[in-house]
Amino acid sequence: MLASSAAIAQVNTAGSADSTAIEELIVTAQKREQRTLDVPISLTAYSGDFLDEVGVQEFEELSLFVPGFEVQNQSPNNPGFVMRGITSDDGGSTVEPRVSVFQDGVSISKSRGSYIELFDNARIEIAKGPQSTLFGRSALIGAVNIVQNKADPSGFAAAAKFEAGNFAYRGIEAMVNVPLSSTFAVRFAGRIKKRDGFVENLLGGRDFNSTDTAAYRAVLNWQPNESLDADLIFNYEENNPSGTSFKSLTYLPTETLTGRVLGDLGRNSGAALASSDGFAGGRDLGLERTTWGVTGLVGYKINETLQLSSISAYRRFKSLEIFDADGFSLPLFVFAEDARGEQYSQEFRINYDSGERLSAFAGVGYFHEDGSQAVPLQYNERVFAARTTPALAGLLGFTAPNVGSLDAINSAAALSTLKLVHRETFQNYGRTTSYDVFADATYKITDQFEVSAGIRYSNDDKRSGFRGTLDNGGSVLTSGSAANAANPATARGIFLQSTPGGLPQYQSFSDSGVTYRVVGRYAVSNDISLFAAYSRGRRPEVLSPAAPAAPQGNVRFTEVAAEIVDSYEAGAKTQWLDRRLSLEGSVYHFSYTNFQTSIQTAPGVFQTISAGDASSTGFEGQVNWKPTGQLTFFGTYGYNNGRFDNGRFEGNSFRLSPDHTASFGLKVVVPVWEGDLTFLPTYTWQSRVFFDNDNDIPALQSTGDRVQDEVQGAYGLMNMRVSYQPTDANWRVEAFASNLFDREYIKDAGNTGGAFGIPTFIAGEPRYFGASFSIKY
Repeated sequence: MLASSAAIAQVNTAGSADSTAIEELIVTAQKREQRTLDVPISLTAYSGDFLDEVGVQEFEELSLFVPGFEVQNQSPNNPGFVMRGITSDDGGSTVEPRVSVFQDGVSISKSRGSYIELFDNARIEIAKGPQSTLFGRSALIGAVNIVQNKADPSGFAAAAKFEAGNFAYRGIEAMVNVPLSSTFAVRFAGRIKKRDGFVENLLGGRDFNSTDTAAYRAVLNWQPNESLDADLIFNYEENNPSGTSFKSLTYLPTETLTGRVLGDLGRNSGAALASSDGFAGGRDLGLERTTWGVTGLVGYKINETLQLSSISAYRRFKSLEIFDADGFSLPLFVFAEDARGEQYSQEFRINYDSGERLSAFAGVGYFHEDGSQAVPLQYNERVFAARTTPALAGLLGFTAPNVGSLDAINSAAALSTLKLVHRETFQNYGRTTSYDVFADATYKITDQFEVSAGIRYSNDDKRSGFRGTLDNGGSVLTSGSAANAANPATARGIFLQSTPGGLPQYQSFSDSGVTYRVVGRYAVSNDISLFAAYSRGRRPEVLSPAAPAAPQGNVRFTEVAAEIVDSYEAGAKTQWLDRRLSLEGSVYHFSYTNFQTSIQTAPGVFQTISAGDASSTGFEGQVNWKPTGQLTFFGTYGYNNGRFDNGRFEGNSFRLSPDHTASFGLKVVVPVWEGDLTFLPTYTWQSRVFFDNDNDIPALQSTGDRVQDEVQGAYGLMNMRVSYQPTDANWRVEAFASNLFDREYIKDAGNTGGAFGIPTFIAGEPRYFGASFSIKY
């Protein structure tokens, strides 16, 4: 009966533990320090030491050990965060996130800037359910807070790790903490890692899905007296991986000019993809992304009961990703996404805690965000016509699974008047200025029973914008002739119509709303805690822009009502056997009104709509058992039955949301060779998952796709880590492997190609293995 959120024991990285008791993490999810057992919400928290030990470096790996939390990583520029079945992954600048991601209380939730390296962290807290009163306006269904290690004036410390493995993997991670006085310290940390792609590029060049990341952090800490504690944090990250492996299962990968077959229709085998004809300044497929930010944290103890906190932040991201989303070698189309964002935020909060019956906090917040998302599209009209015109398709060899050759298409007289290169661009703009007022209080009615209640009021001033351009004239295919295609008044795009003069059009609006929570907690004993909660979350109203219906027409703006979720939850957190066994769990039910989702109105063009009502019922559980100092077992299980209740997708499962997930791990420490040999196998499993809310049901397809193959069946992944550390030594060697049995799976399907009836598939990572050497001072 017990399940859900818990902190797995912090691990003694120096060897065997001194005690069989499970060490407890102290968390700050309720804006004050508490044992996880005393926090009456579903909360999973892991120490930085534990994450290092199991090899977690990214959100996608973290999610495998968190019930109710999934992360899909197409690329660092295109992640999907899924909390209890609800996905937050839309890159549009007008879209509000559902799952909030924070660094030390600062929102980094915008999709294209949210996926970051996880290194040198004190802990990570994942709070499930509506958490707006605790974490902010966008925490509709949950929040992830990364608590980074701060500089420490009390002593010098340093650490380094060197890794190498297959696919030419090489990585280095380092940290140094330097006290400059008894009140001032600096800390530097960084990670660089590179790995070749694991999907072969059949046309030559870099293989797809590589890793190329550099992340750095500098932290200053100043503690002039017992009342004041201030941190200044600078984060910077750069990502330059190769292109994403959008693989077609409709057409064979071929050599572009001759049509010679180069590979097969396997979901995980090599792909024949490339950019074309000088697109995006001649850039190759891949990602160029930078994110950076500066955060100021100030805590001032006014007296024994009051403390003032300030969080000030500035952050920017810029990304350019080039992708060949049709899945085969001919230049049917190629896309780019140029996403940019800038934000400022300020929060002041005052905490009250007398150590008796009442503890509370209240505050105000300011948030300003300005962003844009430009998507250039390039089409070869001759290839487009050869594929979409039945009379020509057979003549030119464009019948699945054959692709035909570019030579044959270019020499076809019937296609000679069509453009080799046609370019269109759409760009959306979003600006939000938000003000928040919030308060939360916990009152102990008795020594065992307490009630918590919180409320947040948010007011948003928003501006949405859209621009559409035909970058080298209209399409001959749609305008009828070269003359019409060159006339701005009548020139048409293939899927996009231009705005007047190619200029953006804007529309502004305001939105406000209230979110709240009520929680009751009963402490049966110091080691058993029961809780029940009701909370309301709100995803703010958005103004969704769409391209004009005709050339030089006005942008179409559609108001999408605020998404409301009501959450009901009950759970238990317990410790047994002298704190050697920890069991935690919860059951929950969500009800959504005006469920916001995105539909594809044209290749690469998405629009936010309301999909009606939806609901989700689930259970989450976690166990941690340490029978001896040399043996630890941990496991998680999550069940989520999320379905659309009515509307376009009635009865369908939520996208990227398996009904069942589980993870298991075992740590065995064997004293040997005057040291400790540690074995740490872990296994993660999930049930079937769909990649779109339409569940690839043929009746819901408008492209003629009649095969329901955009789905990943149930699968599990086995990981293994084996390390050796001499007694009283400060170094360790380790061997590691992920996906040990080389299980083939996909992490996404459909994608942009799905809008043409030629869905593409993105392979999951194969077996990775390697070794590392680490040292600490």
